[in-house]
Amino acid sequence: MKRTGLPLPILSLFLLAGAAVSGENPGAHQHGHAELSFAIDGDRVELMFSSPAYNVVGFEHEARTEPQTRALREASEWLARTSLLNTPDNTCTVIKADVHNSGRQHKEEHGNDGEGHSAFEVVQTLDCPGIQSTKTLTTPLTGQLERLEHLDVQWAGATSQGATRLERGEGTIELRR
Repeated sequence: MKRTGLPLPILSLFLLAGAAVSGENPGAHQHGHAELSFAIDGDRVELMFSSPAYNVVGFEHEARTEPQTRALREASEWLARTSLLNTPDNTCTVIKADVHNSGRQHKEEHGNDGEGHSAFEVVQTLDCPGIQSTKTLTTPLTGQLERLEHLDVQWAGATSQGATRLERGEGTIELRR
C-alpha cells in the first residue's frame, strides 16, 4: 500500500505533544472534560485519550475501599481492551494499549499530601481495515463515561486534519477529507 503525507510517528508526535502539554497545565484539568487525539496512517491508528480520573471512576484520590479498587481495575481493563475509536462497521481492533492513572505521581511531584488531581492517560495502537474510505468514526467514550460532558477530539491523517467537540452521548466524529 502506498502511503502519502507525513509518516505516522511524526503525526503521532504532533497530536500527542499537544495533549501532553495540556496535561501539564493545571488549568487543563477540568471535571467533565476530556481529550481524544488520533493520527491515521493507512489502516493504522495511534490515539491518546486523556481525562481527569473523576470522569472515569468518580474520584481522584487513591483507592481507599475495595469497591474503589475494583472501579480502578475495571476502568483500566475497559480502557485497555476497548477500541476508543472505531469505524461504523466496527472494524478496529486494539493491537497495543497502555493505560496510566497519574494520581500518585502527580501528588509526589508537587509535594502535595492532600487529595491531588488524578488523570487517566490511554495510548492505543489500532488496526482499522477500511478506515481510509470512511467519512465518520465512532467513539464509545461519551456513552460509557457518565460524568464526561465534553470530549475534545483532534485528528490528522495523510489527506486531512480536524477537530471537533462531542457532547455527552454524541459518539460520531465527522471526518473532513
